Amino acid sequence: MTRISTNSAEQYVQKVMDLIYAPETDRARIQADLQAHLREGFAGGEDMKALVERMGDPREVAAEFMSEVPMVIAGFWRRTAAFLIDMTVILLLAGVAAGLTIGLSNAVPQHPEGLAENLLGGLIILALLVGGNAAIAMLLAYFPILEGRFGQTLGKRLLGLRVRSEDGLPPRYSQVFLRRLSFYFQIFPLEALFLLLNPKRPRWFDVLAKTVVVREK
Repeated sequence: MTRISTNSAEQYVQKVMDLIYAPETDRARIQADLQAHLREGFAGGEDMKALVERMGDPREVAAEFMSEVPMVIAGFWRRTAAFLIDMTVILLLAGVAAGLTIGLSNAVPQHPEGLAENLLGGLIILALLVGGNAAIAMLLAYFPILEGRFGQTLGKRLLGLRVRSEDGLPPRYSQVFLRRLSFYFQIFPLEALFLLLNPKRPRWFDVLAKTVVVREK
C-alpha cells in the first residue's frame, strides 16, 4: 500500500475500534479482520477510498461486530451503589461551591465607601453570579457529560459499569441526557423502586433512550 492509502486504512480501522468495547482478545480479532479485508481489497486493485466507502459508516461496521459480543446487564444493587457514589461526589462538589459562595459573600463590603470598595464589591458579586451558575451547570451536566464522553461516571468506573446503546456502541449525548430525565424531574425514586421489583427489566428512561448499563469484562 502507498503511504496515503495506509494512513486512510489505519484511520478507518481506528474509527471503528474506538466504538468497540470488548475483551482484548475480541478486539484484536476484530481489528485483524478489518485490516485483512482492507489489504485484500487493495491488493485486488480497488482504490482505498472507494473500498472504505463500500465498507460503510464506522458506526454501522462497529455495530455489526458488537452484535457478536455478548453484553452482561448490570444488576440493581451494583447500579445503586454506583449511583450513591456519584451522588456523594455531587454533594461534595456542591458543598465546596456553597463554602466558596459563603466566603465570597462575607467578603462583600457592607457599607462600601469610595471607588475601590464599590469596585471590589461589584467584582465579588459578579464572581458569585458567574460561579453559582457554573456550579449549577456542572452539577446538572455531571451525568450527561461523563456518560456521553466516557460511557461511565466515577461511580460506574469504580464498580466496573458502562452505559452503552442497545447495539453495544457508545451512547450519543442525546441518549445519555434522555436517560437522565427521571433524575432531573425527581421521579428517580419511583423508577428505582420499579427496577428493584423488576430487576430483569431496564429503567423506563433507558428504554426510551435505547441504552443499557452493562458490566465490563
